[in-house]
Amino acid sequence: MDFDYPILEVADDLDVLNFHGSVRLTHTAQGVYLEGRFKGEQPAECVRCLTTVNQPLKTEIKQLYEFPPNSKAEFVIAETGFLDLAPVLREDLLLSAPMRPLCRPDCKGLCPTCGQDLNEGSCNCEKDDLNPRLAVLKKLLENKES
Repeated sequence: MDFDYPILEVADDLDVLNFHGSVRLTHTAQGVYLEGRFKGEQPAECVRCLTTVNQPLKTEIKQLYEFPPNSKAEFVIAETGFLDLAPVLREDLLLSAPMRPLCRPDCKGLCPTCGQDLNEGSCNCEKDDLNPRLAVLKKLLENKES
């Protein structure tokens, strides 16, 4: 079974764009075995320049949903026969997402002084190669020389 959604709200904290899924269900003696492949995109901000990017998400799920009421398994088929994929889908998609999304691998980020997006062009800030943590030592040297 295949399905496509332009926007899918997997959970309160996860909306997936251009969501595509392919699922195969197999009836077993213990329950229903689910095999699925899912992909989509999650809106995120580039960690360097704060530009909004759609980061790709992709996961495969292989999970046994057991029949109630004697089951003590983590994934159980509801009394209505409904399989709730949201918890396992949310977990797997979030784990597949990059921890530090980038708009592109060579993103230059923002100028730490004026905030100019360095991907769009350079700024007019004075370039000081001095590590800011060593600025106090530089002042001591200047005081000693005068």
